[in-house]
Amino acid sequence: MRPAPHSARLLLLDTYGLIYRGFFALPPMTTPDGTPVNAVYGLVMMLNRIIADERPTHVIAAFDRGLPAERLALFPGYKAQRDSMPDDLRAQFPLVRDVFSALDIPILEVEGQEADDVIATLARQAEELGEETFVITGDLDLLQIVDAHTTVLTQRKGISDVVRYTPEAVVARFELTPAQLADYRGLKGDPSDNLPGIPGIGEKTAIKLMKAAGSLDALLAQPSLAGSPRLEAAITQFGDQARICRDVSVIRRDLPITLDWDRATYRPASNDDLYRLYSKLGFKSQLAKLSPPSEMPLFAGQPALHGDYRSYVAAVDPPEYRQLAADLDALAGAQSLALALADDDVLAITAEQGKGIAFSCAALAHEPIAAALRHALSTATALITYDAKRIARLFYSRGLGWIHPNDDAMLGAHLLDPSRTFSDIGDASVAVLSVTLTSEPAARADATLQLVASERVTLAERKQLQLYADVEVPSALVLAKMEEIGIRVDPHALEDLRGELDARIRELTEAIYAQAGESFNIGSPLQLGQILFERLSIPGGKKNKTGWATGVEVLQSLARSFPICAQVLEWREVSKLKNTYVDVLPTLIDPRDGRLHTQFNQTATATGRLSSTNPNLQNIPIRTEQGRRIRKAFVARNDDWVLVSADYSQIELRLMAHFSGDPAMIAAFEAGHDIHEFTARQIFAVPAELAVSDEQRRIAKMVNFGLLYGMSDFGLAQRLDIDRGPAREITQAYFARFASVRAYIDHTIEQARTDGYVQTLLGRRRYMPALSSSNHALRTAAEREATNAPLQGSAADLMKLAMVHIDAALRERTSDAAMLLQIHDEVVLDVPKSEAVEIAKLVADCMRNAYQLRVPLEVTVKSGPNLYDRSEII
Repeated sequence: MRPAPHSARLLLLDTYGLIYRGFFALPPMTTPDGTPVNAVYGLVMMLNRIIADERPTHVIAAFDRGLPAERLALFPGYKAQRDSMPDDLRAQFPLVRDVFSALDIPILEVEGQEADDVIATLARQAEELGEETFVITGDLDLLQIVDAHTTVLTQRKGISDVVRYTPEAVVARFELTPAQLADYRGLKGDPSDNLPGIPGIGEKTAIKLMKAAGSLDALLAQPSLAGSPRLEAAITQFGDQARICRDVSVIRRDLPITLDWDRATYRPASNDDLYRLYSKLGFKSQLAKLSPPSEMPLFAGQPALHGDYRSYVAAVDPPEYRQLAADLDALAGAQSLALALADDDVLAITAEQGKGIAFSCAALAHEPIAAALRHALSTATALITYDAKRIARLFYSRGLGWIHPNDDAMLGAHLLDPSRTFSDIGDASVAVLSVTLTSEPAARADATLQLVASERVTLAERKQLQLYADVEVPSALVLAKMEEIGIRVDPHALEDLRGELDARIRELTEAIYAQAGESFNIGSPLQLGQILFERLSIPGGKKNKTGWATGVEVLQSLARSFPICAQVLEWREVSKLKNTYVDVLPTLIDPRDGRLHTQFNQTATATGRLSSTNPNLQNIPIRTEQGRRIRKAFVARNDDWVLVSADYSQIELRLMAHFSGDPAMIAAFEAGHDIHEFTARQIFAVPAELAVSDEQRRIAKMVNFGLLYGMSDFGLAQRLDIDRGPAREITQAYFARFASVRAYIDHTIEQARTDGYVQTLLGRRRYMPALSSSNHALRTAAEREATNAPLQGSAADLMKLAMVHIDAALRERTSDAAMLLQIHDEVVLDVPKSEAVEIAKLVADCMRNAYQLRVPLEVTVKSGPNLYDRSEII
């Protein structure tokens, strides 16, 4: 939200220049652990003063993020002469980001662009709204953007002597307008940026020439305006060079960024935030002005990880890039190469514990750096990562190809403690290594190396190394490829369905209003409860703290007798389909390829099942016809391709047969019987010569799947809408026929109570502390989880293992077919029509042979132009 007209005072910080100025202006200073902080101190002091003097309403810190390709194309030697950044300065940039985080000042940087261009673009946007901008910088390059709305403040000496440049001040200083300064720089050059200009022309001569000609273009068109044969000859000879220097010097004001006024709003930091910041930095004079916070920071007692680290995150000059390339070259042939992302685009890398380097991935736009990294990756004996999927996708997008990690510390940490995602490497470092991570990005690589060394020992002790190495780590690369490819979505199919859903919502709304006798907000539980249980006096209502209960469990029990309840349930379902899927999916389609790229989460569940976000494709509705039709929008690549989907048939029931060893259940699966019909015959004693009724099969199916989730006879009675007595009889009949199943469930719960966990077929653990709880509700819920977790987790393990095998088989076959989605027990591939049958057989074989159970693993394979219109292919 933009501020009220003419009310904003926007402060823009040229961060790199300010830090550089502070580093050389102040004597060396260090934190208690020896980290240099003089540049950070200078920045903090400068910020305090500028904010007090200028009283900004909005503040943004701009950072350089590489060298603009267009400037390098114009002049390859741009900034090439600069010295490499001192290590003591380089180490302070992570702390600078900590400062802005604590002060809640947003950082804005654009890959491949300089801070000057970011600042100029933001200043232009503020000016177009009539707002006032102040720029604080360490040099004079930004003076060309000075105008009636933009003032530039430059540091002249140290960090406290500031000069204010308005348009009038620029003219007073240079006898030129701000608009003429780029031309002026083209003439005189700029040694700090390695721009030669025209030899023999300094500041005074350049000013004289600009005053005589008005512009560089006019001077080059008429060199005689120079007023002397010597200057005329120089201009004629080096005019093109001057034009290039001018063009390189022109600051861009059109970067593709937008000024976020809300995020930039300045709010003074709290006492506690400042105290923690200054304590970390060792700024005793600033701490003396504050009160200690009432609470100490989390993990305050943990030691921090320290080592010989070098950060190139702030690198923007060619010499820095040359040194980075040399450091990467030195990693070639490493025994183990560890990689971690310290931010979305900051890579940390090391080959040795206690060491590490980090750099912005923007540096990979420079071929010497990309080549050095490729060489290091290709020659390493083992590749270790933290969040392999994320790193693999980043490398692939940067043209580095697919990496093949041998280890992933995030996945190892999650296997050791499946209740946590460990998406933050800092969490894993505390949990596994008992150390915290500082803001130094290179430490992430060191931590990754140390994490894997520790995790492998514990995984081996728990007999989980095979699960880790053969399933979880290779799955990360499979999922990275699936995310990168995405699935094509047909927006027209969604648009057609939207029209139908809108019409049905209107029909249901009118019908509900007609029965209610008035219009009301159907989506409001309060208003709905009043209509149903007060106005219409429907019996069976229950009140809670907020009013009448109107949840699905209440309305379902009333739906058969009261049509309005059934209509409300349908209205909710249709509205959810529209709002959650039909309206949202089109907005998530990547306009570059027309595909939807969901994100698969490998550590989000304790059971090992994958989840997906943005959007969640694990919950594509299948219960209703309208819900299933959403699948029609997920389509093959083109008319010459088809989607092939392979689905494990009743995998959790087959796993129950395997785990329990129940003879009757094993015999049914081996004979290829319909397991639900077979179960119905057993519990209802249906003779072989008679057919099982649809109702008997429905009940048997409910019992079969209910057992997987530890359902009690009370739960079965609710699910079947029958009395508890008949439900108990059905349950007793079931266990009488499948006695080994009952014994397995009881043994699993008791063993889990002793061990503290249950485990899957491949050794994945699910810890169950609530099994020993004195709270009956918590304990029984844990018993239900203990029954289901080995089955659900084993199904997830087998699916991942099958996907790893499918990926390897497709690569060996050199097929263009690709996996796109994994939805619970189903995997979806994009396949050329000419290969559909062969790929279907390949996928089915991989899934059936993923693991040898006591019963056969059956797979249903279908194909079609979309996920709705499919038929069995083999």
